[in-house]
Amino acid sequence: MSARTLTSSSAPQSSTSLWEKLLNIFVSPGEVFDEVTAGPRALANWRVPTLLLCLAGVISLLISNGEHTAVAIRQLAGAGEASKTQTEMLSGGWPLVGSLTVCFAACAGTFWSAFVLWLMGRVLLKVRFSYLKALEVVGLTGMILVLGTLITSLLIAASGDAATRPSLSLLAGKMDAGHPFRQLLDMFNVFHLWTTTLLAIGLSRLSGASFKEAAFWVFGYWLFARIALIILA
Repeated sequence: MSARTLTSSSAPQSSTSLWEKLLNIFVSPGEVFDEVTAGPRALANWRVPTLLLCLAGVISLLISNGEHTAVAIRQLAGAGEASKTQTEMLSGGWPLVGSLTVCFAACAGTFWSAFVLWLMGRVLLKVRFSYLKALEVVGLTGMILVLGTLITSLLIAASGDAATRPSLSLLAGKMDAGHPFRQLLDMFNVFHLWTTTLLAIGLSRLSGASFKEAAFWVFGYWLFARIALIILA
């Protein structure tokens, strides 16, 4: 079977602003993706959400890890394993290093997810569409992760447990975060499932395939990746 190239015969009748897209992605993602697919390329569609995801990640890092890091540094100093100069360097340097790591992970995740969608379309669905369009879809979908990251930060602040997630693991109580069963429950994170559903909708719009077919491949990849992470952990 030869690959089909998806083309748009006409531009959308109405065009929404970027901020409208960022809000509408929560309530009408199909309409947002239809506009992205039919409209001209817009780099802001993935750049702005990715920057917001970086910001949310940094906030979450400071909330969830700040106190734990401070305690660890005090313990090193108290045990005589770190000099005063080293302690000051650790205290001042960890936020920068952690923030850079979070931002790199957010950007890398966006590019990788777009590549996976593009590859699914090209290889599995036999449809050719622009990688940049896939990047826009993934970027806009990242707004769900922005909300999820902020809510996770609030849960961590309220519970005092850095392993708290908006998932079925909330039912696990004080079970160790490294326990395989808790990791399995963590798979069912509300915002990760929501994001995966939106990516399936986006792939469906980009490729012209049915949602059922797109969801089969997207959720199949999601399940495989999560199980692989649990096994390798």
